[in-house]
Amino acid sequence: MGSESGGRSYSLTEIFAIKFVLADVLIIAALVLAGPLYAVAITALFVVSTFLIWHLTQRTEGSGDDEAASTEETVGQAATAHDAVTKLQERYAAGELSDAEFEAKLERLIESNEQADAAGIDTAELELERSE
Repeated sequence: MGSESGGRSYSLTEIFAIKFVLADVLIIAALVLAGPLYAVAITALFVVSTFLIWHLTQRTEGSGDDEAASTEETVGQAATAHDAVTKLQERYAAGELSDAEFEAKLERLIESNEQADAAGIDTAELELERSE
């Protein structure tokens, strides 16, 4: 909620405080110059606009959190799968796995990668391919 001109950044609370001060000035001016009906109408417009702004900012902040969470989850899944291959390679290099065990486990990882591709999950960072 900052200013686009490179100036000071305002919090949502400060924006609402500024809005209410300006609203008070306009309502008092309408009351003095136009009459009580206009002042009540302007007050109602300010109240409605305040709730609308609050609702839109909450909706926008919520959707940004959802997108960030899904992106982090996808990156986390890719990193976890990549870590699994790395760990598998390290175990094989340390002699903990035989050739057959290593190839069976790697085959399972490749199949899960292919299933993820079929499901539309981006796994380009894993670069696992079946060698035939």
